Amino acid sequence: MSSNHKTFSILGALALLGAAGLRAQTPEAPPAAPPPAAEARPDLPALQEAAREVEAKLPSPKLEPQTYFDLGSAQRERWQTFLPQTLLKLTRRERVQIVVLGDAILDGATVDKDTDPLLKSFAGVFAKALATQFYYTGGVRVVRPGSKLRSKDSMVMGPEILLQPVRTSSIVSAASALATVGFQGEPDLVLVAYGLEDGLAGIAPVDVGDGLRSLRDTARTHRLEMIVAGPIPQAADPEETSLALTRSTSSVMRDYCKAEKILFSDLGDLSRLVAPPEGTHEAHLLFPAVVQQFRSRLNLGASSSVATPTTEMHQAMGRILFDDVMSGAPLVSWNLSAANASLEGQGKLRLEFQITNTSRSGRSLTVLPLVPRGLKLKDTNSEIKLAAGAHQTVAVSYQITDTLRLPLADGLMRLPVLVISGAEARITDLVVPLRPFSVAWTMRTAFNQEKECSPSLEIENSTGGSLSASWESEWGGKKQSGKISLDANGSEAVPLSLLLPDEKAPFRQRLPFNFAVTSNGVRQIFDRYIEITRNFGLKESVPLSATDGQSSAVTLKADADSMKLFLTLDLTGVDLANDESGIGYELLLNLDARSYGERLTPGATAALRISGKAADGEAVVDPIAPWAFGSGYAAVFESGEVHAMLSSSAGGGRRLTVSLPKSYLYRHEWALGNGNSELGINVRLNGGGRTYFLTRSTRMSDDAGSLSVLELTDKPTRRWTVRVE
Repeated sequence: MSSNHKTFSILGALALLGAAGLRAQTPEAPPAAPPPAAEARPDLPALQEAAREVEAKLPSPKLEPQTYFDLGSAQRERWQTFLPQTLLKLTRRERVQIVVLGDAILDGATVDKDTDPLLKSFAGVFAKALATQFYYTGGVRVVRPGSKLRSKDSMVMGPEILLQPVRTSSIVSAASALATVGFQGEPDLVLVAYGLEDGLAGIAPVDVGDGLRSLRDTARTHRLEMIVAGPIPQAADPEETSLALTRSTSSVMRDYCKAEKILFSDLGDLSRLVAPPEGTHEAHLLFPAVVQQFRSRLNLGASSSVATPTTEMHQAMGRILFDDVMSGAPLVSWNLSAANASLEGQGKLRLEFQITNTSRSGRSLTVLPLVPRGLKLKDTNSEIKLAAGAHQTVAVSYQITDTLRLPLADGLMRLPVLVISGAEARITDLVVPLRPFSVAWTMRTAFNQEKECSPSLEIENSTGGSLSASWESEWGGKKQSGKISLDANGSEAVPLSLLLPDEKAPFRQRLPFNFAVTSNGVRQIFDRYIEITRNFGLKESVPLSATDGQSSAVTLKADADSMKLFLTLDLTGVDLANDESGIGYELLLNLDARSYGERLTPGATAALRISGKAADGEAVVDPIAPWAFGSGYAAVFESGEVHAMLSSSAGGGRRLTVSLPKSYLYRHEWALGNGNSELGINVRLNGGGRTYFLTRSTRMSDDAGSLSVLELTDKPTRRWTVRVE
């Protein structure tokens, strides 16, 4: 304590000496100056002039445009109509998660090897535009569990738009994928992008509509909003047919969205994808130029039958989607209306529609009807000149080359027309009822049919007046006929009865169903194929057919106990050999393991893919989709619990055995010995240069309606599955 006191005393003395020294060095203050004389105060005009001079010398301010939240009244009204919940979260700068459900349209963008390709797809471009519009910082992130790819372009902190991709090949299974994988996060919005693979496969419009309806119902259960993006066209040879392949699915999507007030965006809108050369009006020059320009935006690899968008095309598609969400599709300089399609005798179809020049000046228009499956273009007027506001009726003649392509369920013809004028081009899908009559099948698949089947087939009157008609049919050697009288726009069911074969008949038959309607001198054939497959039971060997139509000795046998399901394929006559990738065979197995009552309703499955080398040994089972065993399943299945083995017998025979645990089929009643304890089933085997199948439907392979029936009893009933193709 005394030491500190001494130290403080010394410091204090030094401080006083320093202060005295400073005072000694400071000069004395000069005497005060006399006060200045009073000056005159400037008046207001002088002050204003001085202020203006100063302001003129200041630099001009740089005003940054405000791009956040500046929605116009029309844009805000559009958001409130279609996406009010999403708008609320975006304006609050909260995180928004989008489930992107799609097919091969998601592919094609070129990225760095460590970057998630979804960021460069149209979905990523769209999400980035949304983030720029509503967020100051943040950006877009891809949510892909287990992925090591870079999930974000720029690692900026802030609110994000999350993209969760869910890939299936068909809209048939989209609802099941959404209800399982899609709901694993906390989604706000569902972006639906299907129709490319479905369109190329020729899926019936009714199946597209059913898939959309199921998807919409699933989204509603979680109060999710939805955007539907239509597919892009293709551009293979012949172009007039290729461009039409996906337009039927696109038109179904557009019509459904309009009826349900869902936002629809046509990603195949040529008016925003190509720019036709100006100064050329001849159709034979314009059409190739447009096609070539569009083809340059596609990946036309020989390894795939699907042409996917290039990176440049994805950029354009993303902008189309963003513009449609914000403001809707832009108008072009013409309008197509007042369309009708009429039968004109056997195999002849005539389309008429009105084209109007909606611009303020005269225009030359090139009108090119595209050619859907089952039709051949015969005659049309391609080059039209119209004054401002003028209109003209266009007539198109087709030859019906495949009656299987006539409307299956709704009686509507979907006929796309490409119009080119100046720097604009657009495909318009004309959807019109077939006149004077059409035929609709309300039954697509009927299970457990015994001695006969009565399909729900209706003749529909689309004339607007009364109609009398006669009909005739033939199937399986039996002919039937009758007459009907219909009121205006009425319909009537045809009293058909199809006799099914006895138990000695082949396991599978695909027979033509010939049906013709005649009225007022017009006769038209509406042919279909009807496939029937017999229910089979445990321990029963059933044959697999070959896609090449040649004979096959491959068989399938099923067995089951309280713990497992067993499948055995005897590969008689199959000479397995490894391909370039070292794969000797591939087995695709579809199982619908819903309960009996559910299995009779529409649904979807996902194939289990099993592959292996040509030599004996264990096969590889790919990861299993959560909905693999039917709509309503939502579980994590370990593929290692499914065992598959290729083996050889002493006599040289080859056998592939598959077993899977009964616990994986937890929604099935599994009542062994009961004929109504059934599984929907199909197997497809690729090996030895050939493909074999249990049943082969024109419907998508994941459609539960495309499967046959396995009864879990060794005494199966002799019932049939009847399927209209």
